[in-house]
Amino acid sequence: MPFRKRTLYHMKGCEVIAAGIHHLQQNRMRTALTILGIFIGIASVLCMMAIGDGAKKLITTDIEKLGGSNQVQFWTRTIIKRRGQRYRTIERYTLSDADAIETQCSDVLFVLPRDGARYRQWTSSRGGRQTEAAVEGVTANYAQGIRWEVQQGRFLAENDIAHALQVCVLGAGAAADLFGETVALGQEVKIGLGWRQPALRCRVVGVMNPKGKQLLNIRALDDTIYIPLTTRQQRISGNGTVDRLIIFFQKDADVHRIIDDVKAVLRKRHRGKDDFIGYWVPTGSVKRLERIEKVIKIALGGIAGFSLFVSGIGIMNICLVSVGEKTREIGLRKSVGARRIDIFYQFLTESISLCLCGTILGIAGGWLFAHGMARVAVRILPIVEMWPVVLSVRWMVISVLFSIFMGVIFGVYPAIRASRMTPIDALRTDT
Repeated sequence: MPFRKRTLYHMKGCEVIAAGIHHLQQNRMRTALTILGIFIGIASVLCMMAIGDGAKKLITTDIEKLGGSNQVQFWTRTIIKRRGQRYRTIERYTLSDADAIETQCSDVLFVLPRDGARYRQWTSSRGGRQTEAAVEGVTANYAQGIRWEVQQGRFLAENDIAHALQVCVLGAGAAADLFGETVALGQEVKIGLGWRQPALRCRVVGVMNPKGKQLLNIRALDDTIYIPLTTRQQRISGNGTVDRLIIFFQKDADVHRIIDDVKAVLRKRHRGKDDFIGYWVPTGSVKRLERIEKVIKIALGGIAGFSLFVSGIGIMNICLVSVGEKTREIGLRKSVGARRIDIFYQFLTESISLCLCGTILGIAGGWLFAHGMARVAVRILPIVEMWPVVLSVRWMVISVLFSIFMGVIFGVYPAIRASRMTPIDALRTDT
């Protein structure tokens, strides 16, 4: 007899859950409309989370293409504003500045001086093909510093820098423009310097691996021609200055302290002046994106929360209607021995099932909407070949747990009301 009671109780528990779900299947249109609100709220939140996390991944990958996040780039401010008027600065960075920063700043690993064109220059090959690529002067450790591998030939060597040789290394895009499928190594290119000066002839000694398009770089690395820094200074710019210093530091170092130390070194070497110093920290772009993402999450979370709250009220209303429709059924169940807890679980299961169905559909919908928005973003922002969609497991688990919580909150009152009915009052009802 005890074994029979336990078996009956176990079957009754299964029947309680099945009864709650079966009633939802009988009223499919009402169930679908109730689920719709939860679906919209969950899908919109997860969609924006996936797009936002994808944007953060996109910028992080972009920073890695430039050599990693443990860097700060110092650029030259040529014009400054002071008391409403514009002034032109005269101080510029030099190669000796780079050496001084490396020796005097303890946390600095190495410095890459770079002198880049402020405008694009026409470069042509002997075959008559041309490209409007930027021509940048760099040092021998530039490729190693930004983690860029050579596809063919070699990168610039110390001997090229020391003797200001007329050699060059082509980015993958510039090589394709100038030579197409022809091997570029050993070929000669002419870099136009203007109608008053003869073209600079350079021999191609290397072609770099494709880097792809970047968000944080105005000029794509693949569409650039690299020549020895000293060659650029002597033959193009005509002075011994550089317009940018890329400073790499140890990963655990404080970037703000690095900036202060570098500024102190530069002030000593430039008569106490620092108005020409400008800097850019790549990790700052990620932090700004994170702040924007937090604001969007808060705003969207508030809208989604309101939508879910309204949906929760709808779920409570549906459950109350269900209680009214099943009043006689409740009376019959109680008259044959059903307990309050059995009736309570039956209607609570109905509420939780509605929330779970809406959440599962919302997760799938959020994933689909995110991929759709990613395709639209690629068309709006053509420099991005693919916008990654990052739908984290954490947010999916949070959505499921939140839906269960909401189902319990909005389903408790109807379940309690149904469980407290007496068999006599329930059987007397006309519904």
